[in-house]
Amino acid sequence: MKIRTQWGRSWEVGISKNPRFYYMEKSGWDKFVRDNTLGNNEFITFTHKGNMHFTLNIFKLDGKEMMQPPESRALLASSSRIKTEQGEDDKKEEVVSELSYRGRTTAAKSNGRKKAAEESQESKKTEKVVRARRDYAGASSSTATEFTSLVKQGYLKFLRLRTSVAKDHMPDEKTMFKIHHPNGKKCWDVVYLGRFGVFSGGWSRLVKEYPLVVGDTCKFTFIKPEELLLVVSKP
Repeated sequence: MKIRTQWGRSWEVGISKNPRFYYMEKSGWDKFVRDNTLGNNEFITFTHKGNMHFTLNIFKLDGKEMMQPPESRALLASSSRIKTEQGEDDKKEEVVSELSYRGRTTAAKSNGRKKAAEESQESKKTEKVVRARRDYAGASSSTATEFTSLVKQGYLKFLRLRTSVAKDHMPDEKTMFKIHHPNGKKCWDVVYLGRFGVFSGGWSRLVKEYPLVVGDTCKFTFIKPEELLLVVSKP
């Protein structure tokens, strides 16, 4: 099985069976416990997302939910002000397709540099944004994680996020997001493709029903790990 925390990090845990029940294998489960410094009477809920993928909610002894990895709490506390992402230069924005990704290559590096880069990348993944569980109607822009995107012609079919937004705030795998209208009466299920950093399936329907047009500025605010509030500003 694959288990994933609210801050985006995941672990693979083997499942075995004895004559009476199934159980998690010690090696994978112990690594998860160590990585999150657990073992002090925490309470964990597992939500099955299909294909043996589970999301976890970890609650401490006082009943409060852990929304960030223990090792990054001090760092996140010192950088609580999160910058709002601005639109990219027109020349750097392109229509996403698999072909554009097939052409990407990475320069060869020495084993030592490669190992250091991998360790750095893993560290960044453990420090993903804290997505507080709050009612979207009362979410404050001064505390909630947010980013913006300018709607262009190609973005009426799917919306590509800036690389920094996708890397720092979004999941690495295919995920279903629920996007809310600020009036609280409408919401849309939209597929996010972590491989490409785009909202795809369901996005065109949102564009028609919201509605969105070329030139609009979309402001997204996290209200739950996989839910966003969308506020649109006209030019």
